[in-house]
Amino acid sequence: MPKKEKPAAAKNKATASKIVEDRTFGMKNKKGAQAQRQIAQMTSNLKGSGSAEQKKKEAEKAAREKEKKAAEDAKKEAALLLARPAQIQKIPFGVDPKTVVCIFWRKGDCEKGKKCKFAHDLSVERKTEKKNLYTDERKDEEETKKQETSADWDEEKLRSVVLSKKGNQKSTTDKVCKYFVSAIEDGKYGWFWICPNGGDKCMYKHALPPGFILKTKEQRAAEKALLDKSPLKTLTLEDFLESERHKLTGTLTPVTPETFAKWKQDRLEKKAAEEQLRKAKENTGRALFESGKWTGEDESEDEGDDDVFNLQRLRRETEAIQKRKEEERLAAQHGYELPPVEGQATEGAEDDAAEAPTAATNGEAAAS
Repeated sequence: MPKKEKPAAAKNKATASKIVEDRTFGMKNKKGAQAQRQIAQMTSNLKGSGSAEQKKKEAEKAAREKEKKAAEDAKKEAALLLARPAQIQKIPFGVDPKTVVCIFWRKGDCEKGKKCKFAHDLSVERKTEKKNLYTDERKDEEETKKQETSADWDEEKLRSVVLSKKGNQKSTTDKVCKYFVSAIEDGKYGWFWICPNGGDKCMYKHALPPGFILKTKEQRAAEKALLDKSPLKTLTLEDFLESERHKLTGTLTPVTPETFAKWKQDRLEKKAAEEQLRKAKENTGRALFESGKWTGEDESEDEGDDDVFNLQRLRRETEAIQKRKEEERLAAQHGYELPPVEGQATEGAEDDAAEAPTAATNGEAAAS
């Protein structure tokens, strides 16, 4: 097989070193200062007279380094122009800084580099302490959950616990369970809380209502103390009525057993009149037909009128009934009583008697 040819750069390098050795062959006192200067000068001259490709690569490398430096300078200048406020990364006491990612490095502008005490590696966030294989941590977690209540949680923790519990997911109403809200407000809600209204089968929602704000122990204690000091705490019904009575102005009727009895009687009469009017409006043709009351009335009217339907009489009776109801309404409103209706049945007879001579006169006039 033919031998592989060496690259041109390796050939040039070997040739340059060989040329230097050839030129310095036989030179006395090579370790002297003058001889070393001559050797270094010859080596630099040979390196400077390299190939065009090598010079091109060196020029590109220098240009890249120059661009990189210019970009860094521009970034620093922009940061100075923005005049960003100084940020200080704080960590809790006792935490190793190397387990926390540097916030400046995360943004790409940490100036400390390797001297920074915080970690410059995103993988440290995923690293956790190794579990002890000789202890069961579930028991400790269960004991902790049993001791925890909503009084020890903030609003975010409370919402996450409520969403993590899988029970009561099939409720068909938007109403929130009163036991659920009461347990949260009293600080009794926890991992093992059971709804008194059937547990997971409660028909109401076990979810925080929109706009719910969890109050701390201090806020609840302050509100309770303020409520205890409030005069409304010891206010009785008699005191409340007395205070409201003093607010009344003008000439008013005092409440006595007599005035109260009269007011109650008027109120009952007004309700009875309204109920009668409502029933009269609801008596449709179908309702009358199904009740069967229309048969007796029609038969009596047919017997009295000799199978003749008198529209004028019906109109007068209707107007009289409406007028009477309006008078009853006004009397109930202003607090006076109407005289009893007398001769209502005779009015129709008198009208018929008045109509009879007129009809007879009309008949005689027609006959003549």
